[in-house]
Amino acid sequence: MKQRKKFKKVFIDLEYTGQHQFTTLVSIGMVGENNEELYLTFNDYDQTQVTNWLKKNVINEIDSSKSISKMDGLKKIQKWLNDYRKNESISFVSFGKTNDLILLFQLWHTKSLNIKYFHYLHYLPDFINHSSHFDLTTIFSLAGIDPDIDREDFLNLPKGERHHPLYDAKIVKECYEKLLSKTNFPFYFK
Repeated sequence: MKQRKKFKKVFIDLEYTGQHQFTTLVSIGMVGENNEELYLTFNDYDQTQVTNWLKKNVINEIDSSKSISKMDGLKKIQKWLNDYRKNESISFVSFGKTNDLILLFQLWHTKSLNIKYFHYLHYLPDFINHSSHFDLTTIFSLAGIDPDIDREDFLNLPKGERHHPLYDAKIVKECYEKLLSKTNFPFYFK
């Protein structure tokens, strides 16, 4: 059996316009294993999808003068990831099972809009094009903990800046580290 190699972890959280297939990216937070950080907000999300909840909890907290396009965001993300990874592959860890990764991967499509069916196996950088990304929902379940647990309560933290992706990415990292320290997960999680 082939031994799974170790990857550098990047803990992520994204905010987006809704839980549906046409959702658009509003902001992203990334945290590295040694607390390296990247926070970006975007100005080209679909304004017609903005709900009152999204406006109150996410958009009103954003300094729109610092928001950038997805294309500019991809450039910053690629630079940050390349500086962080130091020629190693990346393993993303998010709270949700799919939306965060799909929206992150879709950023690479902004470089190739002429490709109608952007396929992740063919068009993502090799250092993220693999099956070694994790979500906390599954890891909580594997650890025998209800995945709907309040993550701040799980960490014994006071309530913080929920729905701010950099804060939430830090919570993802702390939950992941606590889960791994308390359980006997296999090598590839560590």
